[in-house]
Amino acid sequence: MLQLYGGACSKMKKLKIGFIGAGSRANVAHYPSLAEMEDVEIAAICDLRKDRLEATADRYGVKNRFTDYKQMLRETELDAVYIIMFPDLLDPIVTYCLEEGENVFIEKPPGMDVEETKKWADLARKNDCKTMVGFQRRFHPCVVHAKKILEERGRILYCTATFHKHGEWKGYIGRFGGISLVLDVIHVVDLLRWIGGEVKNVHSLTGQIYSDVEGHLNFYTAIFEFESGGVGILNSNRTSGGRVLNFEAHSKGISAYGDIPGIPGIDKLMVLRDNQPYQTAEIIRNEDLIGKDAPKTHYDGTFQMNRHFIDCLKEDKQPVANFEDAIKTMEVIKKIQTGPRIS
Repeated sequence: MLQLYGGACSKMKKLKIGFIGAGSRANVAHYPSLAEMEDVEIAAICDLRKDRLEATADRYGVKNRFTDYKQMLRETELDAVYIIMFPDLLDPIVTYCLEEGENVFIEKPPGMDVEETKKWADLARKNDCKTMVGFQRRFHPCVVHAKKILEERGRILYCTATFHKHGEWKGYIGRFGGISLVLDVIHVVDLLRWIGGEVKNVHSLTGQIYSDVEGHLNFYTAIFEFESGGVGILNSNRTSGGRVLNFEAHSKGISAYGDIPGIPGIDKLMVLRDNQPYQTAEIIRNEDLIGKDAPKTHYDGTFQMNRHFIDCLKEDKQPVANFEDAIKTMEVIKKIQTGPRIS
């Protein structure tokens, strides 16, 4: 098994983490990830729905239970706060926590628009807060391994990312049109930034397929020009036959093709080197990188992302996907939103 992450946990005191939100995403991804860590204590939980609050707190043995997040912050000493909820509800809570000097983790997207992200980044800088956005695809074992072996040969100067889903015939109209770009497709926009580097120019074409709802965007195509001189290609159709999530990246004489839906037994890399025949390509399965008995949270990088946040808190440094960094991803999103459209 290839070791990508790990090392013994520090013998420092347990970090005390509070949660605002006990919904499905928090319970699938973040509670189990932190519960796995010996150097972390889930110290308090807040949710407006008492049924979710009690069920989650019982599951993880958490005594401090609140329906008022301000009361939770007043009465509980915490090292960081996870705020996990639908993004249009985040702003007043994130703003309050940052003003109180709390370290903050949120799911993607980092706000509903780039102006919101910038406001949070300014508050975090002013109050010396550590922040992180849940861009777990950066930490996907296949992405980490591909980036490592490609960069050993040279810069990655050509990459693509594809994220298709089914059934978006109507909804998701949103504040800016095509809200699925902000809520979901942002995963692969950020992934292209992470693989290819900072984006200099964006050439996009968006529109609607099989939808007669005015302002509804459901496909996104873009070419990114990276500051490195490289190129990235975004490909997302939300009326496809089903969910597909993959990437490819190319360096000097080496290419990696990754299927990364985050499904046990499915995620894998194909690597080709130096004009190698396709039929002899190296196949690296996710299980080869994380172990065949790894918990589900390890498959798409969720555990590794949470581990990174905790380690950064302990080492007093900013996580890689902090609010300041997230501004750059949101700026790319805005350029796609305001680019040419067809219908």
